[in-house]
Amino acid sequence: MADPNRRHAQNVSGAWFVDTRCISCDTCTDVSPEIFGRDADRKAYVREHRPDEEALFRSALESCPVEAVGDLEDPVSLRVRG
Repeated sequence: MADPNRRHAQNVSGAWFVDTRCISCDTCTDVSPEIFGRDADRKAYVREHRPDEEALFRSALESCPVEAVGDLEDPVSLRVRG
């Protein structure tokens, strides 16, 4: 589950994000290069929040092998620490 407390610094504002546990596997950028970008270390982040591409975002969220992709509006996708 993605941790909103560990959001990648380059995520655009909005509900969708990638946390810092990204392992640079290319899964999310392969699924949706329109939404996800890569930093200098090849870590993914959300570069554009596109509601018209929500199905692709959901596919990336569900495909992430380390569950680093999250949606603040979907509590099931989140790891919230107290």
